[in-house]
Amino acid sequence: MTGYGRGRAENKVAAAEVELRSVNGKGLSLKLRVPTDRLALEPALEGRIRKNLDRGSVHGFVRIRLIEHSAAVIDQKVLGRYLKEWRRVEKALGIEVKDPTMAELLALPGAYESGSESTAASRSVARVATEALDNALASLIGFREKEGKSLAKELNGLARKLEQQLKKVNLLAPKAVQASQERMVIRVKKAWAAAEVANPLDLTREIVTLADKADVREEVARLEIHLGRLHEVIDAGGPCGRELEFLVQECHREITTLGNKSADPRMSEAVVGMKLHAGQLKEQIANVE
Repeated sequence: MTGYGRGRAENKVAAAEVELRSVNGKGLSLKLRVPTDRLALEPALEGRIRKNLDRGSVHGFVRIRLIEHSAAVIDQKVLGRYLKEWRRVEKALGIEVKDPTMAELLALPGAYESGSESTAASRSVARVATEALDNALASLIGFREKEGKSLAKELNGLARKLEQQLKKVNLLAPKAVQASQERMVIRVKKAWAAAEVANPLDLTREIVTLADKADVREEVARLEIHLGRLHEVIDAGGPCGRELEFLVQECHREITTLGNKSADPRMSEAVVGMKLHAGQLKEQIANVE
């Protein structure tokens, strides 16, 4: 499901901002970018996302700004060596002797080391990043829930259209089976007459076998059960994409069997409509969490 969420948080040590974007996907594909100096936070943050989301292609960005910085440590010995070499080179080249500014010296490699971060400060950064992520997740999930409500209406509407076609099949089935049986009797009688065989028992067996193949009551009953469960799952809400996929797959299986058994043009037309609506259901369910 598609969605967007942004979350912010701040404490005395740091401020964090997290953005999350999601698009449709059968499974959960996650790409979370965190600052290179905070890669240790990545597993815990990703874990929180996976705990709350089951499907979708999710891209996230984490930004962290330190409010309380540790003072850098200037290496005076290194600066002294730089200054000595600087003066030596000026003298060797015969140029005007002019000492560098402190800014120029500090720009040289190794002139200072960043202050080490305390354990307490690192924990504060982790807390503020987690809080910002949770806020972004809540926003993203809220966005997806709104989309889900609209999608539920669409899915229920498609399921009802499929049910309308199924009712047509149910009404047409008895007459279609009777007509099929009558055609079978005529064909079988002709076949036995041509073979000059008169065995009513064999004829009866053949008719019963062929009539059973034309009977669609079991397929209709199973379809009604699947569609009933489909409505229940949609109305219940929550993460249900995988169960809906299974139900639509089973519906499609029964519809295919109906089509194979149907010899009546009106039933075949209804089955085509059912296949169309089942295909539309499958496409929409691919967007469900």
